[in-house]
Amino acid sequence: MIATAAPARRWLLVEQPGAWGRNALRESQLEPALTARLAQACAERGVRIQVIRRPPDRGEPARPRRWGYVVSDARTPTTWWGDYGQDAELLELPFDGSQGTPSTEPILLVCTHARHDACCALFGRPVYSSLAKHYPDNTWETSHVGGDRFAANLVILPHGLYYGGLDGETASRVLTAHTDGLIEAAYYRGRSVQPVPTQAAEHYLREYLGERRIDAIVAIDLQQTDNARWVARLAHVDGAEFNVEVATTHTPALHRLTCSAMHPAAARLFDLLSLREVLTP
Repeated sequence: MIATAAPARRWLLVEQPGAWGRNALRESQLEPALTARLAQACAERGVRIQVIRRPPDRGEPARPRRWGYVVSDARTPTTWWGDYGQDAELLELPFDGSQGTPSTEPILLVCTHARHDACCALFGRPVYSSLAKHYPDNTWETSHVGGDRFAANLVILPHGLYYGGLDGETASRVLTAHTDGLIEAAYYRGRSVQPVPTQAAEHYLREYLGERRIDAIVAIDLQQTDNARWVARLAHVDGAEFNVEVATTHTPALHRLTCSAMHPAAARLFDLLSLREVLTP
């Protein structure tokens, strides 16, 4: 699971109850003409869209649908929450934090997108149910987040932390660690604000230092040295800086990677080539 978080610095969460098609945004109850314009507007601004929902609660009174705008790469990652009644209101969002109510509370997105891959529903829904029982105001079902083969997948916003291979018990363990400001390394896929090679470099540096604190490692720079090699400059909270060199390789294409895959495929891996502390005069 190392270095498999989908890169995203900003997010738009759109609550849409009911069934989703394979493309959850376009194949839902949202107006088709609007979804194309919304997708284009978000793409131009570098905003990733996630469709979210909660199973209907027959005892819950009717309420407006919610939207959330998330900035994961801010010094203090923040979400702005608001309500909408008409789909067209989504096109009026300014994506600058000037609308909505700010919050730094964790958002727990569990992928349950069955039409994208059956694994997501098979493994995701029990995790959603487990988390929603303990964190009902924070937990949402979400559309495809990437990495179906790691189901059940959990994304913790606003930080953009990806976890995979979860069940109800291990998801609770991840949340306990997160509340304490720690990463649960065994299930950690990476942080969305970082390029994938930087995610790999961070993994190896954390392993080397035995470091679990979420914000203890800061990415400074990334240089690609050839088609399959990168050197990431990372800083530790204690002031030390490191150069971590990683390279890609691939597994043999022996297995189907997801429930929906028709053929075996190779998976990309990152190997550690070198890790050294940068000595400053």
